[in-house]
Amino acid sequence: MDSAATLIQQLPELSDAQFNQKYLKQKQGMHTLAEILPQVEQKSLALHAVKLALKVNLKLGSKLAGTVKPEFQKATLRLIGKIKTSPKLKIQLLALTSSDVAIPMLVKALNHKQSAVRLHCIRAIGKIGSEAAVIELARSLESEDSQVQAWAAWALGEIDSKPAASALLKALNHKTSGVRVWAVWALGKINPKTAVPPLLKALKHQDSEVRWRAAVNCGKIGVSGVVPGLMNALRDENQIVRARAAAALGKIGARSAVPRLVELLHDPDSHAVSLRAAEALGQIGTEKAVAGLLQALNHDDSDVRGCAVSALGEISSEVAAVAVMRSLSDRDIFVRGRAAVALGNINTAGDANLQKMATAGLAIAIGDSESYVRWRVADALGQIGTEEAVAGLVRLLGDETSGVRQKAVKSLAQIGSPAGLLALEAALNREFADVRALAAQYLPDASTEAETVDLDPSASADLSVEKLPKILIASEAEASEYIVARTAGRELKYLISIGSPGVPEPKIFHKVPNRLLLEFNDLDTPVDDPDRVLPALDDVLQIIDFALKMSARPGKLLVLGQSGISRSTAAALTVCAAVLGRGKEREAWALVLAARPQARPNRWIVELADEALGRNGKLAAEIELTTATDRDRNCQQLTPRNSVSFRKS
Repeated sequence: MDSAATLIQQLPELSDAQFNQKYLKQKQGMHTLAEILPQVEQKSLALHAVKLALKVNLKLGSKLAGTVKPEFQKATLRLIGKIKTSPKLKIQLLALTSSDVAIPMLVKALNHKQSAVRLHCIRAIGKIGSEAAVIELARSLESEDSQVQAWAAWALGEIDSKPAASALLKALNHKTSGVRVWAVWALGKINPKTAVPPLLKALKHQDSEVRWRAAVNCGKIGVSGVVPGLMNALRDENQIVRARAAAALGKIGARSAVPRLVELLHDPDSHAVSLRAAEALGQIGTEKAVAGLLQALNHDDSDVRGCAVSALGEISSEVAAVAVMRSLSDRDIFVRGRAAVALGNINTAGDANLQKMATAGLAIAIGDSESYVRWRVADALGQIGTEEAVAGLVRLLGDETSGVRQKAVKSLAQIGSPAGLLALEAALNREFADVRALAAQYLPDASTEAETVDLDPSASADLSVEKLPKILIASEAEASEYIVARTAGRELKYLISIGSPGVPEPKIFHKVPNRLLLEFNDLDTPVDDPDRVLPALDDVLQIIDFALKMSARPGKLLVLGQSGISRSTAAALTVCAAVLGRGKEREAWALVLAARPQARPNRWIVELADEALGRNGKLAAEIELTTATDRDRNCQQLTPRNSVSFRKS
């Protein structure tokens, strides 16, 4: 095999055609070129090699432009600057160079009139990720453009380096509150090993907003090293800091915090601190934590009692179950309702004795004077699903309130056991018409509704129909109804569920054999609320991996979000684009629209899918084209015949 020196000597002797054939037409040749270009001493030779590469492939040429000697990079990047293409693609090419020389060119584009171009510049600087890039992003944190500020913080959080952490730590002391807020937000995104020291310093910051945001991020990181700092924060003079520190310790499961959290159940200054302390004790779940929660059941504040009840519901123990059952007699209607929900949750451990205890308690609560509590009881019995629970639901089929009766029917359908189905069949003869009608919906062996919302495989003749799953896009409420339906539910093989962080997935989703659960908010730009999570590239990669595994064994797929319009449709578009392959972006979007005509995909997820699948913005362009067409159609409908003139009378 020729040495690098030999290959470099051969370069001037090659014609353009020979150079293309040897280095640009095959992967191994391109890899070799990337290795030898940094050693080329002749500027003209390095420049010529990059110029030829750009003619063959813009992305390849751009990567090579950043591999030449640093003193040549100004010339090679000038070649990229002269390319006549869209600003977005040019920014992408500059980012591919990974060269500090590209940074001034990108900074100049930050003055572009289009906000999308400015944001792509910030993200491109972040992808370069060098010390010079960190310095520029730190400057952008002070931008008057709030979106540039947001993306600069996001980009710093994506750079896993000590310079980035140092820049963010320095920004914590900026005179402007907004800069401090974004800096502590970004610290929560970087590598925990790098983030912990600056976050612990931030917990002692003079600005209380910085302190509570640091507490939130410590909880997200979840390493034991942050516990002492959070324990100190439990004594902070600011109630928000104390509340956030309590929540973080609960998320980490810090047992050493239990005594102090028990004290905070009776925080004299803040209702919110007491609530967060109760939630944290439920997450920690030790005997001492349970003892503290039992005390809280006698609290004067009904919200604290209710929070303690819910926390006990997360602890599957006999002591917790007995305490929750007692709360079914609480003087507050909402505490009783939360007790019913908690008894349904206690069942998660699958302990038969606990199931019997919970069912016995709920059987008594069937006689509660408030329909709200009885509705919660019906829901909880559906979660438990035993024969005793079915018997309780049968009693509720005769409830005086229609909402309670209907919830009992749905819970029986959700259980789906032989006893539950027999109860549904018997419900066809009940005295209430709404019970009979709803039971009939869940009993047929065939479901016509499912077929009307499936994608139409004939939408394009050359689609890879055999690999593409049949897709249903739905809201969370619609999805629950769909899964409960007997025939439709059995046909369902795959589920992609997108929920907000920290919100538990409905238990009924567990009936679907193959599931992907993702947690992020419906955001397309960073927000400085540390509790809200922007979709990440890793989320999209998980969707793609799930889609490709499905294509080997196709079956019906349900994709759902809160409303079935934004996050879910973007995920469905990613699935279709991944399975159909490159060049089928229009067909993929058409299939999503066929399944969900009201689709308005989350743009950031679509951009990430474009990046992950290497589609160069084609997915986003298809959506933009449809949006523009809709706008034109709406404008055409506003003809003079439809206009109304107003005259003074």
